[in-house]
Order: sequence, then C-alpha cells, then structure tokens
Amino acid sequence: MQFFNETKAFERKVGIIIPSIFAVVVIIGVLGNALVILVALNRQMRNSTNTLIIGLTISDLMFLTLCVPFTAIDYAYPKWVLPTWTCNMINYLQHSSAYFSVWTLTLMAADRFLAVCYPVESMTLRNPTNTCVALIVTYTLILLSQIQVGKIHDVYDYTFIAENRSACSIVSIAKGEASVTEARIYFFAFNIFGYVLPLGITCVLYYLMLKKLWYTPRPGGGSSKNTGSIRSRPETIRAKRKVTRLVLCVVVIWAVCWFPLNLCFFFSGVVYPDTLVMRGGKPIVIIQISSQVLAYANSCLNPILYALVSDNFRKGFIRVICVAANRLTFGKFCKSCLNYNARMEVTFYNGSNSNRLSRTNSSHRTVTHQVITESSSLLLKSPLAASSPGLSETATTPAIAETEVVVPKLLQHRQSSSVSTRLKRMQHHEHGHGRPHRARTYDEVSSS
Repeated sequence: MQFFNETKAFERKVGIIIPSIFAVVVIIGVLGNALVILVALNRQMRNSTNTLIIGLTISDLMFLTLCVPFTAIDYAYPKWVLPTWTCNMINYLQHSSAYFSVWTLTLMAADRFLAVCYPVESMTLRNPTNTCVALIVTYTLILLSQIQVGKIHDVYDYTFIAENRSACSIVSIAKGEASVTEARIYFFAFNIFGYVLPLGITCVLYYLMLKKLWYTPRPGGGSSKNTGSIRSRPETIRAKRKVTRLVLCVVVIWAVCWFPLNLCFFFSGVVYPDTLVMRGGKPIVIIQISSQVLAYANSCLNPILYALVSDNFRKGFIRVICVAANRLTFGKFCKSCLNYNARMEVTFYNGSNSNRLSRTNSSHRTVTHQVITESSSLLLKSPLAASSPGLSETATTPAIAETEVVVPKLLQHRQSSSVSTRLKRMQHHEHGHGRPHRARTYDEVSSS
C-alpha cells in the first residue's frame, strides 16, 4: 500500500512539473527560432551557412510545435487520450526531427570545411541554392527512412498498480515479444545513425578545419605547406574563425544535450528483454525523464547561443526587437535603441536605400558616388526618422530647401577603396518650423 501511494504521488508530481517545463521550452523555443529566421532571411545575411541555420531552425520549430506538446500530454495523463494515429505521427516526427538536427549540423560542418580549407575552389558550390538542394535531399532521405519507425509504434493497453492504462510505444518491444536482435537493431540504429556517425564525421571535419585555421601563418610571416590553401587577409581569417566557432558551439551543445538520451537508448538495448526501470527502479525513471527534457530543451537553446556568440545575430535580434517594440508602442518604448538602430541600417540596408532620397531631391543636388547616396538616404529609412514625424516630413515634402552636395575627385590610387568627400551644410527646413538642420556627413555616418 505504501508503494502504491508513493508511486501515485510521484506520478502526480511528474504530471505537473514536466508539462510545465515543456511549456516553457515551447514558448522560448518558438519565439527564439522565429527571431532567428527573421534575422537570417535578411538580404545581407544570405549565405550557405545561414541557409543551413534556417534549416536547423525549421526542424527545431517542427519539433517544438508537433512533438513536445503531445509528449507533455502523455506525461499528464496515465492513458493515451489522443487518437491512435497521433501515436504513429508523433514518433515518426520525433525521430525525423532528431535526425534533421544532427545531419544539418553535419552539413554545416561540411560547409565550414569547404570555406576554410578550399575557399576558392568551393565558391561556386557554396551558395544558398545548392545548400537548399542539399537540405531537401537530406530531409527527404530521412523522412523516407523513418516511415517504418512510425508504423511499428502503436497504442497498447497494460495494467500497472491495479489500474488499466494505455501507452504509445513499439508494442512488441514493450511487451518483451520482440527478439533481442530486433530490439537491439532499433535501439542501436538510433545511436549509430542519429548520434555516433554524424558526430564522428563532424569531429573529423572540425579537426581538419581547426588545424588549418589556427596554424595558418600570418601574411609575411614565412612559408608553410598550408599557405596555398588560404590566401586571406587577417580580417578574413578572423571572420572565418568566428563563424567556425559559432557552428562548433552549436554542435557541442547538441552533443551534450542528446548524450544522456542516447545513453538510455544504448542500455535499453543492452538489458533487453528486461527494462531499465526493472533494473534500477525510481532513480532510473528520474534519469530517463531528465534525459528527455534535456534533449527537448536543445531546440530552444540555439537562438540563445547565436545571441551570445555571433555579433551579427545579436545585432539583428536587438534591431528586430526594438523596431517591433517601437511599432507596438508608437515610438514610446526602447527609444535608447533608435540611434543604435540607425547605425545598424548601414549593415542591414546597405545598397538598398539609395533611390528614395535621390528621387525626392534629384533637382536640388548632385551626387557622383553611390556611397554618398546610400549614406544620405539612411536618415530617411532608419527607424529614428520613422518615429519622428517632424524629421520624416522634412525629408519628404516639397518644401525642402535646396541641397547642394559637393564631392571632390576620387583618389587615383587603385589599392585605396576609400573616397575623400566633403559635404557642404545641408539645410532642411522642417514642415512648420523655421530652424535649419545640419545633415550628417558620410564620415559621421560610417564612424557611427
């Protein structure tokens, strides 16, 4: 009787705590991964690595929305309260999304390997189109390979502590009717193809990458056998190291989060036809539940990792959050971010805003270099201008005073890409106000 009461009390605690944890994981994961997609889809961030990050993010979103909620329901009730077909679908998607994640990380490692070790030769291969094709082929093979896993799962009835219950599992393995070979094929196949093999390939690729990156001699620092592979400036090498470090951190976090669950799978195959619960009792149950929670939590950790490690993603997150907050509060919230957002426009809208100002004031100024146009139009397209009606009207109404831009001759030295410019004071009379405004010079925009 005491065992019965203790078991029921433990189940009630699990039925409350685990669904609550899963709810937090889903909320953080969905918001964070949606933010990653918004930032990564920016035109200035479209490359092969960010395309793979989008693929990884989509697989995490699929897992968070289609798998985690149903698992939480399973923990909350002693019986399977959902339709029978959901048992097949959930396990099919759970296994597929787990494979999606690890093999996407392997593709990311391969992409970094080509970028670091064969930067010139892989330029035509490493583009968003080819990356999408690789993702589609990989995901299609995974979906096809997991059809059988979805079929063998079913809802079955059993008795526990004098109670009739039901659960979703592989019926033959749950009842101990499957042979040892069949059970071990299921458990060990997940270990090999969902953890050991892709992680082993990733480790080999990273060993070659890190050997190349961290032992590449500095330009002018002597000859080496490796100098033919990377002909980059120090800034380029540092940039490659940053991206490689980001991908490496994602791989390490994934490996750590999924290791306990894979260990449980491995020992489940070892002790079959017994179960781990039969061998270890309540402590093993706690370990199994904790390992599942840790593996599921990995889907919400990647956005946090991007914000901590990647400068581009961190700036993109801040910009999206501040712009959204100011639109929701009509510019009254997060005003301290507006100047920062204006500077961020140089990165995120470079080359896309050069037409608006030139169309408005084409009769009032002379522009001889595209960079000057881009920098001037920045003031009109930035969130600062959008949240300040006076400034916006001043820049767009026909009442603007004549603006004259004087650009000196370009430097003739071919190796210098900078342009020496002088901008005379640009006077913009506000609509309804008489005080002049000094336009920011190109040097001020670029230095900010």
